[in-house]
Amino acid sequence: MKKLLFFFAIALTTTHGYAQEQGDIRIQAGSDYGYRSELFGVNLGGEYFVDKRTSFAPNFTIYLPEYGGASSLNLDLRYYFTEGTLQWYGLAGFTNNWLTVEFTDGSRRTSGRQGANIGAGGVLKFAERFAFNPEIKLQAQNRGQGVFRLGMVYFVN
Repeated sequence: MKKLLFFFAIALTTTHGYAQEQGDIRIQAGSDYGYRSELFGVNLGGEYFVDKRTSFAPNFTIYLPEYGGASSLNLDLRYYFTEGTLQWYGLAGFTNNWLTVEFTDGSRRTSGRQGANIGAGGVLKFAERFAFNPEIKLQAQNRGQGVFRLGMVYFVN
């Protein structure tokens, strides 16, 4: 554990603090966990900087329920409060969730919900082109479901 902490500290001090620029693109892959639904999912997304502090970040999650299927499409706007190695942001956006339940008699029931979400997150660079991305958001359409995301970010440019 001490070696891991030492490596983490060295990585933080040796990385350069870069500011994001208009037109920058990032790709993200990670996992989501919905607190109310208790579903775990795999998430893929991207991010495009409209200007130095504002970005558009669409992402798609495929959840892994025991029976049936579930997925979520998020179209978020992020506003970055900080620059450098650790970049904090707030977000607001639109979410569309789909759920398919398979019953034992072979029948299915499909439903979808749309609504707003709001949250916050961070981008913690540990190498020149890689970063961790923890994020938490509240989805209004699911009776206030909280979603925690932990992802890995690749800086394309």
